[in-house]
Amino acid sequence: MLRKSGMTIFLVWCSATWALSAEPSGQILGGSLDSPVKIEVFSDFQCPACRTLFLDTIRPVLKNYKDKVCVVYYEYPLPAHQYALPAARYIAAAARLGNKKMPQLFEEIFKDQDEWSRNGDIEASIARVLSQEELLKVKQIMQDADIDADINSEITLGERKGVDSTPTLFFYYQGKERKAPGFYTYTNMKQFLDTVLK
Repeated sequence: MLRKSGMTIFLVWCSATWALSAEPSGQILGGSLDSPVKIEVFSDFQCPACRTLFLDTIRPVLKNYKDKVCVVYYEYPLPAHQYALPAARYIAAAARLGNKKMPQLFEEIFKDQDEWSRNGDIEASIARVLSQEELLKVKQIMQDADIDADINSEITLGERKGVDSTPTLFFYYQGKERKAPGFYTYTNMKQFLDTVLK
């Protein structure tokens, strides 16, 4: 989905250092900082294309390239999506628990997108993954003003990197950076990863 009008699909190749910026850190869903490939995804939980990307492409990447690909998600809620920011706030708060349930949380939120996009009940999706105690902690953490500051810093990072639509992906490998706005099928992603990981 567009943050601004006039999106074009294009690829940009340039030199880049292979390192995560200190701030913001994003949500590492799989792999490690030592993985030979890093994929950064700027995403909006209410964006249908982001939903398809995660469920149909990123989820199998996480399963099939566990040690070879580091997947990092950044919040980029679009102003046109009423519940994108509340969903991002739940995830930002859950991340502070330091739990390993982040991929499952992303999966539940994206699977239930149609429902909570109508009624705003994001908590029902979260509650299927977190214990009652964890959910209570998340709701307390969401009262912290730093949650919004963390999300705003990820939005600012995306704007600095030229993100104007969701999803937008950045691939880092072999000292290169590849920007890819738009959707990637798993078949295309697998072909790309198998080539660069040879």
